[in-house]
Amino acid sequence: MHDTVPSTFEERGTTIPFTTPELAYCRLRRGSRGALEVLVNGFSGGRCTYVFPWASIPQVVRLSLHDKALHAEISYSDATTPDKIRMAAYRVARTGLGGPELIEQANKALEREATEKLASGFFLMLRVIEATGVNTDRAALALINIHSPEGRTMVKQAFRRLGDHIATTPEACHQRILELSDIIQPIGFEIEGQRGRLRQLLHRLSHFRDEVIRTDSGGTTRTLAEVAQLTMRIGNSILSEIDRDIGNIIRFVAEWDVRVTSARQSMERLSWLLDGWGQVCDLWDGTDGDKTLGRHQRITEIMRIIPVVPRSESQTRIHVEPADFQRRQNRIVQQNEDWRTGQVDSEMSARLGKLQARNQT
Repeated sequence: MHDTVPSTFEERGTTIPFTTPELAYCRLRRGSRGALEVLVNGFSGGRCTYVFPWASIPQVVRLSLHDKALHAEISYSDATTPDKIRMAAYRVARTGLGGPELIEQANKALEREATEKLASGFFLMLRVIEATGVNTDRAALALINIHSPEGRTMVKQAFRRLGDHIATTPEACHQRILELSDIIQPIGFEIEGQRGRLRQLLHRLSHFRDEVIRTDSGGTTRTLAEVAQLTMRIGNSILSEIDRDIGNIIRFVAEWDVRVTSARQSMERLSWLLDGWGQVCDLWDGTDGDKTLGRHQRITEIMRIIPVVPRSESQTRIHVEPADFQRRQNRIVQQNEDWRTGQVDSEMSARLGKLQARNQT
């Protein structure tokens, strides 16, 4: 079987939240020559995946006003990572071009992220207070208000002790904690009500995996469960490593340059790993409420868009029957290539050629 697994996250691409149906679940990536390109599933009602030049999308598909703005924003900001795409989507949603629902969703998401950052900072400061011996009563710490006179005194004392211990200023220690709270905001802490967006998504993925296993509809569901399980295994390993590092907060702050670089890289890797799984879980959860599309059809749709773990992320290979995989799973293809045959689609190639020629004149 031809290798259908992308080599890297960058090759797999980033999910773009277009509202135009023809572009549902499409992914953006940078091509081998450096130009942006987009992978589109089921274009024009087909079961293929095509790769279009990013710049040509407004000519290939009739975009909504929202999607035109999103296309322009991504092009302008050169957003190619999940985090940058998410922020670009928020900015466009808040313009109102996608309607009041998208405005509300974006505002709630931004408010939630701001709250999560404050919560992360709060829990990190509690860890500093405990680790420096200012107060080791966890029950009392859980009730402390760090903005009260007593709380502020504890915080100042803790950072003073931490600074003395690692030979730096209390102000520098405090700044590092604030920076760390910003970095780990997407994961938060494994505490009920304090899980960040990505940590919560891993919980959703676990629920998805369990439900898929219970469905037991044959080889396709087993494949979905295996991909979800592999993603969870890698994701939970990344989380455990970050949690373990932060657990020793004094060492983390003392070895700041090395530890913070590692934390940033791990967070970026986790963001790439889970990109697209929110849409998969949303699609799966919709099977109970949406009676127009049966669960079997949903499973087939999910199989087309499932975010496969790149080879660079795991030595574990998921064993899938070639015929089933080629029928249901997207593959990384070259521009204008039909994923089923590996041949160039002449009609689409001609259409794009005319568009490119028109753009050059």
